[in-house]
Amino acid sequence: MTQRTHNHPGIHHRQKGVALVVSLILLVVITLLSVTAMRSANLDTKIAINHQHKQLAFQAAENALTKLTSLDMTDAAMDDLQLPGNIDDAPQTTLLWYQQSGANDTPDLAANLIMDYIEQSAPGKFKFSGFGLNIITHVYQADGTGTVSGTNAQVRNRMHVALLRE
Repeated sequence: MTQRTHNHPGIHHRQKGVALVVSLILLVVITLLSVTAMRSANLDTKIAINHQHKQLAFQAAENALTKLTSLDMTDAAMDDLQLPGNIDDAPQTTLLWYQQSGANDTPDLAANLIMDYIEQSAPGKFKFSGFGLNIITHVYQADGTGTVSGTNAQVRNRMHVALLRE
């Protein structure tokens, strides 16, 4: 029988700790990658939620302006509308001009309406439906400011509206 001799005594003892060190380094790298991926997913979720709140605030502001343009002079909401009387008056704000209660875990929406007097036209200056009527037109800048309850989301939409007077 032949005996085996080890040419390199002690190598076997030196390699025992290397596997542990390599395993620990790989574990730390995988942990760091996992934490980074979780933070990225959380950030993406926050971005999506903020975008949704901004869209809801935009819809509230648009609905306020739609409500304004759909009024007629006999509408009861016209009584609540705050309008400056002439060009020197400060803009007038009608608080909570538009409101919508949230349902099924959606937030409440609201919009204020700010009206600023721009000009009083000469009779016949503006044409409506292609016709120049002999009427005075009061032109206002209307700002609808939409908000979403429980958030900092706020959007302002602007349009010019004309009130016709004979």
